Amino acid sequence: MIVVVTGPPCGGKSTYIKDNARPGDVIIDMDKIALALTTDDTPSHSYSQEVRWIAMQARKAAVKEALYQFASRRGPTAWIIHTDPTSDERSQYRLRNAQIVEINPGKEVCLERVKLRPQDSQPRTVKGISDYFQKR
Repeated sequence: MIVVVTGPPCGGKSTYIKDNARPGDVIIDMDKIALALTTDDTPSHSYSQEVRWIAMQARKAAVKEALYQFASRRGPTAWIIHTDPTSDERSQYRLRNAQIVEINPGKEVCLERVKLRPQDSQPRTVKGISDYFQKR
């Protein structure tokens, strides 16, 4: 089974997965991938642009493999965090029988939550929140 969790930055996607995933499930989370690629003292959401780029490439490969491995399989679930998939990406997920779950507490809640993130990541995250809601 594949579950794609969408929604704005600071919307609660990771928390939703943490509350619903079971042991043995696969979780594809850009931030966790990036943290795995840098030093242990790097705060969440505060990695370099170089780490971000490599993590994005690793995430793409992981999503591709998960869509292949989990599309028609019983057993563990593949959880994919995808903030704002395009209509083509949503179509690809649906072709693989993925369930799409949107987590969206609203712009004001997301802007409050961003204050809990490291200061150096806040401007980029606020821009991401604004961009997400501007599309809607």
